[in-house]
Amino acid sequence: MSTKPLKTMVAETYADGQAYGAGEVFELVKSHYPNEKYCSDQVVAEHLKSLKAVGIIHEDGSYLDDSGQLVSVYRISEYGQSKVQKAQ
Repeated sequence: MSTKPLKTMVAETYADGQAYGAGEVFELVKSHYPNEKYCSDQVVAEHLKSLKAVGIIHEDGSYLDDSGQLVSVYRISEYGQSKVQKAQ
């Protein structure tokens, strides 16, 4: 089990500079919270919206997935990179 808050782990996922959607981030963090009900793809998506609102990440694009759902892809901002480095 991880000792970091889920929102922090979500932000740190972007530290590598890659662009990820909510589903990809969820797949990357879920193993750190194996028995936690609050770790879900919906919660991760909410955290991404929150991180976008405060400037940690920005929307890098979007696409339609195989089921026709719009998927937003995010990338860390310069401001976000400084915040994540400071937290590590």
